[in-house]
Amino acid sequence: MPRGKKKDASETLEQQIQSLQENIETYQRKIAKAKAKKRELEERKKKRDIEALYAALQSSGMSAAELLRMLKSRKEAEKPAGGDTPAEPDSPRR
Repeated sequence: MPRGKKKDASETLEQQIQSLQENIETYQRKIAKAKAKKRELEERKKKRDIEALYAALQSSGMSAAELLRMLKSRKEAEKPAGGDTPAEPDSPRR
């Protein structure tokens, strides 16, 4: 039985390359969509977190300035007196 004409090897390779290029473009579009969705979700989470912080601030009766002063004084109290934090005796130095 005669078989059909055998395809040229270079034609097959070109078809495979084209197919792979199309796959790459499809996945790049999907990645771009996923990144946009991720950004949207991160913004929604940030907004929700800010709303929760604001509600907590209001219920505490503190002003924003008072809270900022409190946080700043707490951060300054946690700073070591010598500037650089000394390494723990058992921790390896880098």
